[in-house]
Amino acid sequence: MRHKRGDWTKLVARWQESGESAAVFAKRIGVSAATVWRWKQELSKVAVARRELAKIVEVRPTLMTADDRFDVRLAGGLCVGVPASFDEAALARLLRALEAAR
Repeated sequence: MRHKRGDWTKLVARWQESGESAAVFAKRIGVSAATVWRWKQELSKVAVARRELAKIVEVRPTLMTADDRFDVRLAGGLCVGVPASFDEAALARLLRALEAAR
């Protein structure tokens, strides 16, 4: 009997739960023992690959590097470091406040 790929996860689990040898289980479902062993190995590789993929996480830096900002130099020597993803309105308020404080 020919089994579909999707059936093999359940079949291998049934074989392992049965306690039967691969030869006995294979004969009962109409395949060779080598086929049962091959599917067990194939499914084990897939399970390992899934576990390894689950370990991949996205890491984002919490500190900006010098390249992530630019400097705004004001009259009087004052310098403000501005991140590349700055809020334009907030920067304008800051610059007005600094100019007013001089």
